[in-house]
Amino acid sequence: MNSKSTDKFLHRLAADLLDRFGKDLQHVAIVFNNKRPQLFLKKYLAEVSRKPIWSPHFFTIQQFFAESTSKVCASQLKQFFVLLTEYNLLLAEEGKELVSADVFYPLAEIIVSDFSQIDYYLANPEKVFNLIGGIAELEQQFPNFDKEQLEFMESFWASFSQQKQSIIQEKFIEMWHRMPCLYLNFHKRLAEQNLVTSARMYRNLAQGIDSDSDFLKKYKHVVFAGFNALSKAEELLFKNWQDQGLCSFYFDSDEHYFSDPIQEAGHFIRRNIKTIGLENQFQVKENRINVPEKEFTIIQALGKVAQGKILKQVLAGHESKNEADSKAIILADESLLLPVLQTVEDESLNITMGYPFEQSAVFGLCDLWLKIQDEIASGDKMSISYPQVLSYIFNPLIWISEENRSRIHKEIIIEKKARFSLEELKKIDRIPEMAFSPFENSVQSVRNLGSFLLLISEKIADLRKLESLLIAEAVKTLNVLSDSFEELTNSPAQQELKPGFIFKLIRRALSGLSVPFDGEPLVGLQVMGLLESRCLDFDELVVLGMNEGVLPKVSITPSFIPDNVRRAFGLPVLENQNSIFAYFFYRLLHCAKKVTLVYNGIDGDTSPSEVSRFVKQLEFETSCSFNYVLQQNQPIENPPNQEIIVEKKGLVLEKLRKYLQRHSDVKFENKISASGFNDYLTCSLRFFYDKVAKLKKPEELPDHIGANTVGSMLHDVMEHFYRDSIGKEVSAEYIVQRQKLVPAMCQNAMSKALKLNPDLDSLTLSALQQIILKVIEQYALKILDHDVSISPFVIKELEEKDAYTPLFSFELDGKEEQVRLLGIIDRVDSIRGKTRIVDYKTGKDSLAFKDFESLFSDDVKNQNKALVQTLFYTLVYEKSKNVEGVEPHLYTVKDFSGGSTFSKKSKLEDFELKEDNLSDYKLQFELKMKEKFSELFDPAIPFRQTNNLESCSYCNFKDICQRKGAKGF
Repeated sequence: MNSKSTDKFLHRLAADLLDRFGKDLQHVAIVFNNKRPQLFLKKYLAEVSRKPIWSPHFFTIQQFFAESTSKVCASQLKQFFVLLTEYNLLLAEEGKELVSADVFYPLAEIIVSDFSQIDYYLANPEKVFNLIGGIAELEQQFPNFDKEQLEFMESFWASFSQQKQSIIQEKFIEMWHRMPCLYLNFHKRLAEQNLVTSARMYRNLAQGIDSDSDFLKKYKHVVFAGFNALSKAEELLFKNWQDQGLCSFYFDSDEHYFSDPIQEAGHFIRRNIKTIGLENQFQVKENRINVPEKEFTIIQALGKVAQGKILKQVLAGHESKNEADSKAIILADESLLLPVLQTVEDESLNITMGYPFEQSAVFGLCDLWLKIQDEIASGDKMSISYPQVLSYIFNPLIWISEENRSRIHKEIIIEKKARFSLEELKKIDRIPEMAFSPFENSVQSVRNLGSFLLLISEKIADLRKLESLLIAEAVKTLNVLSDSFEELTNSPAQQELKPGFIFKLIRRALSGLSVPFDGEPLVGLQVMGLLESRCLDFDELVVLGMNEGVLPKVSITPSFIPDNVRRAFGLPVLENQNSIFAYFFYRLLHCAKKVTLVYNGIDGDTSPSEVSRFVKQLEFETSCSFNYVLQQNQPIENPPNQEIIVEKKGLVLEKLRKYLQRHSDVKFENKISASGFNDYLTCSLRFFYDKVAKLKKPEELPDHIGANTVGSMLHDVMEHFYRDSIGKEVSAEYIVQRQKLVPAMCQNAMSKALKLNPDLDSLTLSALQQIILKVIEQYALKILDHDVSISPFVIKELEEKDAYTPLFSFELDGKEEQVRLLGIIDRVDSIRGKTRIVDYKTGKDSLAFKDFESLFSDDVKNQNKALVQTLFYTLVYEKSKNVEGVEPHLYTVKDFSGGSTFSKKSKLEDFELKEDNLSDYKLQFELKMKEKFSELFDPAIPFRQTNNLESCSYCNFKDICQRKGAKGF
């Protein structure tokens, strides 16, 4: 036997029970708050007795009280629908409009909770919910209230005077009036069906109603061990049974907080012993907390999840021991379980909490199924949007052939298919048939989800054991839910439930599930929550989540009963919760010699970055050793930017030279466009990725409408507007007359770009699509208004594909080389004999430029890409048509105030780019192009990343470079 165990509560309990009852222990009932202590007590009983003995009867408090009645505890769903029915009957009597299930559900949760507390604390519902006018009436109705209780009541109802009643207060009072009748009718209806709530069961037993008050006499004796906060019902029963000699109590307490009347941890133990008169079989004499040898280490972790990760350092050198009471990890914040599991590599790890279903892949699958069904039920019931389909085909738990997955993915990404019919999806396999079936009713919906999960478990051969257990637990819960829905469906008062509400109930039922872990419960490092730690003692402790707001919790259960009224009737208030959590924490310290407390030192949305006040209290109250580790030293790799350089040799040089005419295998296979040339000027590595390596740009999803898509749609609209006018003079009257066709043209352009049904009414489009449609329409009208102002003009050409592909010569290593240029020009027109190249721009492009040198700079602020592009088009057009004097023009659709002619803006000079100025710039531009092409094809000059990180922000290949400092990294 471990000598350290003798001071532990359950070991002392085992020794005392054997001493008191001996062989009669088998006829004794032992009642705990939870199940976990039962295993440890059995272990200690075996150790102390040192021989086989008959086990006593073990119960949790809920199990024990359930023995007093033949009634069955009603499920939460059953309680909700009974409450809804009774509430609507009261509304009908008042001539008020009935409330729907989905609206009433959040109210019902609060009402049921309030009713439960009224029952646990034996409060009179008629008096709790009675409207009070003045202090005289208070004194008359509550003669037993002391002055403080009366002041609590008066302060609350003072705000409800006739003069001060607002609409919200009136509605509150209306509901408050209904509560006494609702309480009585709710419990009456449950009793008629042989049902009862857990709290009402306590009340019935305490008041001797519908229960067997002598049920515990079947045992020689009843032992209540490790209790702390008691409800009024428990206080009354325990005292009565004690006075009859039927039971005894073992309170786990310590002199440190028991003898101090203001120490909150001992509040309820003191009340139980000194006020209620319950006798503790253990004398509270020794102070085991204020021990100088006790070591506390307080660690500040940098983040919530980091608390779990720090265990690798905290447990360094820890050797797994067989003793289950040697060391434990306590999670004050139970959401830290997964980080702990991902960090601690200990095969003997013993987890008492159960794996949370809500954090599993199986719940993610159920959630996806519910989202799919919700969209089907709320939509056209014949089709579903692509995001749900995409999530479905890539869910790791869903089996689907690679062929079908690739086909559907291609339809979404490449063909921009935004919706799928349910029939085409159901044909894929049996699993999608269950996922994409139309909604029928609540019962069938629950059954379908259960069948769906079972089919998933059959299809996946290598399904992990944990996932199999999670599916089994989910199916079991769904079967219970299905039975409940079926019973409610047959009820005469049953309302028609909305599909969305049904899915909410299913999700709620599943999210609270957990699956126990396999393992030997009495061996290894223990991991548990605060509630599971009751009655258990450990030599070493690591407590995670030691934040103020977590320990103690600052949130309380929502209630319609105000704080003042709660205090007047002795119902639980926030201070009670503080005392309970203080006891949980201080009780852990009874036997622990070494305690590590970890808290999150970074502010978040849910809790402050402060260590729990319990730690500061301990420092003040004790002479223990406290060591603060203020920062968690986590190594963070932060490698410097590594420049990417691609040398022009081997295969790279071979592919690059295919742009040169004499090296091209296929005649004119590769051409250099204006955008390609601009890419090279901005970043030569971008040109390599796109034009040499031919890396594919990320495809946009069907409903994504980027700036380039908006531009493409506008180009399409303008092309169709002027398509019939090619070669003809366009007058202002002609433009004005055709403007009425613009909305239809815009919708056709959107349908083409997004692959939508062209016959769809614009009102059926999404909100974003309707906004974009209006934006394109306004852009088009702005262009047309400008065209009216400069008319008449002649449209010469529009968006001609591959019409302008002239050869361009330059010198490379003393030899002449040629590349094929490509220009797809938005519009070529003629005004008063002057040919213009017109380029439409929907972005932030400007007509102003600093100087010629800036056009070829990689400085994004000074580089005017639009001018480079239009000059490129002008050069291409002139060489293709063998003409001169063509002017580049830019239509910046957001602002036509500056016209459409480029202009140089600097301190030294200011002029428009036309006629003589334009001719000079054209010549310089052509020479600069020759220089840049010589540089591009020079094997000695590698492809490099740009030094200007601003240009990386919108690069299609920025994920490859991942340069720190660029937008998004």
